[in-house]
Amino acid sequence: MNMLFKGMVPTALIGLLIGINPAARAEQSHFVSSNAVDKCQAFTPGVTNTIRNRVAGAENVGTQAIAVACAFELAETYGMGSATVDNVYVYLKNGSANEVTISCTLLPGTNWASDGVGTLVTQSATLAAGAAGSVSYTGPWSVYGIGVNCNLPPQGTVLGTVVRYRNDS
Repeated sequence: MNMLFKGMVPTALIGLLIGINPAARAEQSHFVSSNAVDKCQAFTPGVTNTIRNRVAGAENVGTQAIAVACAFELAETYGMGSATVDNVYVYLKNGSANEVTISCTLLPGTNWASDGVGTLVTQSATLAAGAAGSVSYTGPWSVYGIGVNCNLPPQGTVLGTVVRYRNDS
């Protein structure tokens, strides 16, 4: 046999075995940044929904506070187990002429997977008139899914979201 072929076969077999071995998988980090329209929606459907979805964000144009849910899919977790979420950020804006406080609650985990909903974590941002700000959450959480619910006052806007997580490839 050709010497080159004799060396390639064992090398290829070892490569396949290492590639199949879950312990040999490399950890990958993910940073997913999205505008609110992509990840968030109002709790209330229909004519009572006062959320205006625009590229610039999801704004409450009504006269009453309304809840908005933002859900994040964690790519590549479903077939391989849970991901480790390190950080979640929600960017907010106050479009009113008064100071407002926007409260958001992180829901680590899911009700449909074995991870279950973990301890809820609430953060608030007090924003001056016309100001932008954020709420942030620091893990780690080992979950299949993660989301945030925000209670938007009138003229409150969810501008965008960021989730940082890692999993094995």
